[in-house]
Amino acid sequence: MEHAVAYTPALDQEEARARHVSEAKKATVAASFGTFLEYYDFSCYGYVAAMLASSFFPGADPTAALLSTLAVFGSAFVVRPLGGIFFGHIGDRYGRKAALLATVLLMGFSSTAIGLLPTYASIGVAAPALLITFRLLQGLSAGGEIGGAASYIREWAPPHRRALYISFIPGIAVLGKATAAGMAGIAAAMFAKDSPDWAWRVPFLVAFPLMLGCLWIRLRIEDSPEFKALQTAGGLSKAPFGELFRAYPASLVKLMLFALVQTVGTYIGTVYVAVYMKAVLKMPQSQVGFIVLIAITCAAVLIPIFGWVTDRFGAKRVLAASYGFYIVLSYPMYALMGPDSFALSVVALVVTMLPYTLCQAGSYLMYPELLPTRVRSTGVSFGHSFGSVIGGGLMPYLATALIAWSGDIMIPTYMLMANGALGLLVILSVRDAAPGDARKYR
Repeated sequence: MEHAVAYTPALDQEEARARHVSEAKKATVAASFGTFLEYYDFSCYGYVAAMLASSFFPGADPTAALLSTLAVFGSAFVVRPLGGIFFGHIGDRYGRKAALLATVLLMGFSSTAIGLLPTYASIGVAAPALLITFRLLQGLSAGGEIGGAASYIREWAPPHRRALYISFIPGIAVLGKATAAGMAGIAAAMFAKDSPDWAWRVPFLVAFPLMLGCLWIRLRIEDSPEFKALQTAGGLSKAPFGELFRAYPASLVKLMLFALVQTVGTYIGTVYVAVYMKAVLKMPQSQVGFIVLIAITCAAVLIPIFGWVTDRFGAKRVLAASYGFYIVLSYPMYALMGPDSFALSVVALVVTMLPYTLCQAGSYLMYPELLPTRVRSTGVSFGHSFGSVIGGGLMPYLATALIAWSGDIMIPTYMLMANGALGLLVILSVRDAAPGDARKYR
């Protein structure tokens, strides 16, 4: 009996650690699967834009109809910061779990509603008006997802494994985009000829069962230990958005800049590059899709690996390496791409995934470490969304316009190199927080 009593405290501590690790893994699965759903739903619109154009913006000029559809696509980026404020407030005032449930509900219902919308032929101008409304609601939801998920996982993960756990957010997001592309392609192959409406409806309607699965997972999780401790101590912020600007303006600006650099790399290097290969380099669509699929698959595998590397070497070092690789690799790799060199194009785009994946792993750890628990959900949600407006909503259009104006097809490489240089400047401004601070960097 004495022997058993002597080891009871150690056993209790071991059980507590094991339970915490189990809950941390459950939290990572719940947050990551929700992010998968968010990015699947958010990306579907872009992959079926051409089909939506004829259904909601009919007219004599198909180009104008497509531009109108793409304008609706871009509008979702504009409202993302508002979603960051709204859902970030919920996360900081009422719990990370509440915010994560709210974002997935809004995204799931908005996407399902798009899949059920009558077309212009049925209800006239009300059809595009409703399309815009639900697309804006998608943007609001997306604005709150990343901040809530990153904050939640950061507050559950073991300190020495935070980057690895958080890295599943961008890794799963990449798979969400790829799944959206695959579902759009399958639906088009099955329905485009005989039932064209179903070709764009099916990808959106798949969101409903995905939402139910995600809700089931997220309802079974607990709120983060840091949030519950702060709540118990009566330390929650009454106005997190206002406090964010009053107490942490420098950290917020740095977070926005990190998010800008990360999203420029994402949307130029993994989204716009497909348009670039087809429209500028004149590569066949079949080759472009295959090349991008290979590169994105490699990225999904590399991001968690570099999450582990980030735990070993720190976010600042990993981000500095990423930005340096953007400067060094972008021009020579894009110079290898072309219609006469399929194999080289594959190799080149896969190599450009090195700075991209390093940036994803380092950035997603850096975001929540810049702010304390009281305002973390609001700050990460708003800051990341604000950077996405420029990096995701503007940069692909700017690249297209600059190529048309200058005739220089290497414009994207200059943008990526400048992006890396900006990132290095931001890294130089980051300092370690003082001991006892509820954040790691400032």
